[in-house]
Amino acid sequence: MDRMQLESAPSSPVGGPSDPPSGDPSNEVTGDRLIDPQLLVDWLGFVARSVWRHRLLAGTTCLLAFGVVWILAAEWPRTYQSYGRLLVQRNDVMSSLVNPGRTIPRGDNAPTWAAQEIVRSRQNLLAIMKETNLVEEWERSRTPLLRLKDWMVGWFRSPPTDVGRVEALAGLLEERLQVTTDEEGVVNFTVRWPSAAMAYQLVDKAMRNFLEYRQASETSAIGDSIAILDRSVEEMEAQVNMTLAELRQRGRAVRTPARVQRADPVARPAPPLPAGPSAESMVRLARLKSALELRQQEVVRLEEARTQQLAEAQARLSAAQTIYTEGHPTVLALRQTMAQLSRETPELAAARRDAQNLELEYDSLSTRVSVETENVEQARAAMSQLAAATPASTPAPPPVDVPSLVNGGDPSEPVSLRLRVEMAQLAAVRERANAARAELTSSQVGFKYQYSILRPAQLPRQPVSPNVPAILGAGAIASLLLAFAVALGVDLASGLVLEAWQVERQVGVPVSLRITNL
Repeated sequence: MDRMQLESAPSSPVGGPSDPPSGDPSNEVTGDRLIDPQLLVDWLGFVARSVWRHRLLAGTTCLLAFGVVWILAAEWPRTYQSYGRLLVQRNDVMSSLVNPGRTIPRGDNAPTWAAQEIVRSRQNLLAIMKETNLVEEWERSRTPLLRLKDWMVGWFRSPPTDVGRVEALAGLLEERLQVTTDEEGVVNFTVRWPSAAMAYQLVDKAMRNFLEYRQASETSAIGDSIAILDRSVEEMEAQVNMTLAELRQRGRAVRTPARVQRADPVARPAPPLPAGPSAESMVRLARLKSALELRQQEVVRLEEARTQQLAEAQARLSAAQTIYTEGHPTVLALRQTMAQLSRETPELAAARRDAQNLELEYDSLSTRVSVETENVEQARAAMSQLAAATPASTPAPPPVDVPSLVNGGDPSEPVSLRLRVEMAQLAAVRERANAARAELTSSQVGFKYQYSILRPAQLPRQPVSPNVPAILGAGAIASLLLAFAVALGVDLASGLVLEAWQVERQVGVPVSLRITNL
């Protein structure tokens, strides 16, 4: 390092080393100055010359510091944001046209009511984690910096259990997954996650689970009401059958003469009329037909939903293939999803199997009822021909006609009156059950008009944090400041007087001669 030898004129005998010369304006102390500009200029020049004197040390320090910042910016965990939007609106046109009576009223709450609580419920979060395989993907996608952090934390506390890891991830997902609604009926789904593919899958699953929950909640109440009405129909039918049996017995008692007349020996007894289809068979046939129609509609709905999901998965796969290679986890996950959707789901297979069983049972019962009805018609035709061919004889008692007893009997007769009331109640409950089935069908079909996807979940292309350009810029400035500080610190720590202004400030006399490179 260059050294400097300084020579100065002898100081005056009056003034000490701390007394500034009267002719040096640079060392005048004025009471109205807060900052000495000359001192500031001297220090700035000293810092710049210190960097030049220790340029190798300063350059090495700057490069090392900027390299550390570069590595941290490259390895710092990224955060990706994915979001989607749903439009939720009421559409009562189809329900009004299909079921003008509307015996099942709609709820007063808006379709977007409690959307955030539904999506962020613990049961739904655990279902999303299971469907996306979040626990395994979280461990696999950890960056080296986070793995180092986990290793260091492991020295101070025991590793978490499987249950603790699941609970921690569920809490993190609840914090990162945001669901907001506005007055126009738009539901926004937003998630921030370290993996771009996982952020996309989380938003996609959250939106689909919300739609499935809303569809199930809107149709389950109607389905339960149908089940209650069907049970009421069965109970009322049993009561009507008991009343009919009682009424038949009373009809036979009325038509039986007080004393039995001696039968005509010439007259032949009429052959018995075969029994037609029972009321239980007709009720069961109607119930089977209704159940078969509902199950067939369920099969069609599940088929349409699977076809729509398969088309959406194909579109997402095409979009992902334009960004990632074939071996990327996102592409592999989408191909696995398409393979699962290509196969028939257990729910669809069960619905199809139930529909086939109901169809077989309905066909068998319908054939039997048709045969019994045809036998009755043939027997009646044969009896009519026989009555026309044989001479007149003592007529047999006519069969009991229950409708005539009900409609043409005495209105004040208790059994007939009770039967009228029971049949009116049965007809009303059947009408309500049919209206509920029509409402269920319109609700299932009209669901796609009430909930529409404005913006499906998209695969994020760039992270939202950290801001790498800003970090590198700040790191470059910090590296330069550190290099200046190191060079200045070396000069100050040496304890040497390196520049003339230091002597002038400390001794109080001007420097008259400078000799360098000694």
